[in-house]
Amino acid sequence: MSDKPARPKVPKMPFSFRKHIVPPLIGVTVMAGVLGLLNGELIWARIHYAFAGRNSAAAIIIPHPPVASATIASTPKADPNAPSSLVVPSINVNAPIVFDEPSTVEWKVQIALRHGTVHYGNTALPGQNGTVVIVGHSSGQPWAPGDYKWIFTLLDKVKVGDQLQINYQGIAYVYQVTDTKVISPDDLSVLNQAATPTLSLITCTPVGTSTNRLVVHAKQISPAPAHTTAAPAARPTVKPSKTDIPGADHSTSLWSAIKSWF
Repeated sequence: MSDKPARPKVPKMPFSFRKHIVPPLIGVTVMAGVLGLLNGELIWARIHYAFAGRNSAAAIIIPHPPVASATIASTPKADPNAPSSLVVPSINVNAPIVFDEPSTVEWKVQIALRHGTVHYGNTALPGQNGTVVIVGHSSGQPWAPGDYKWIFTLLDKVKVGDQLQINYQGIAYVYQVTDTKVISPDDLSVLNQAATPTLSLITCTPVGTSTNRLVVHAKQISPAPAHTTAAPAARPTVKPSKTDIPGADHSTSLWSAIKSWF
């Protein structure tokens, strides 16, 4: 028989909601709040997209009949004073396009991006042979100026066959997506000008970083490409003021900013 004294029995603590449930509940709530702060716009955009569903191409409103052949005499008459906008029905985007910032200087492009998407440099204009290049943010700090920091958050949801529309000088230019791809920021080949009317939408990817660029290519289907005008001689190539495609400065998310501190 052991001579060791028996250990005294420790009374079992009664279950307490206040002590056993409230602390972990507070921890989970705080964690959810921090994650929401870091990724709120992305979360909201994804939820909105999931519940709203993909709009049909019929959501594009064309103010003139679609042009199906080269037999149409001419394109509609332009109105230089009409507002410009980009419409992407499949991801519920309807945003202004800034056409009056011809510079490729980074800080100038960043300021222009506060007011919508931006027509980049001296790339072709809608209605011209060549590639219309439109850049936009996919994310941004909540405190950064501008209302369009997340305009291209869902650009990766755009699929081949989707239709896009640029309203420019009172004319609706409709494009159909041909492909999408991810490139490095220094791949300037995406700025090369095509021989026919095309469109490239560019944003940072993955969302919350400026690691790469997501590019959506589309071809013009209305008005008839046969009736577009040749791009000016100065437009065949674009020479950015730096060696990468814009998007790094104000597109960095709060999460990326915090990670950069460590």
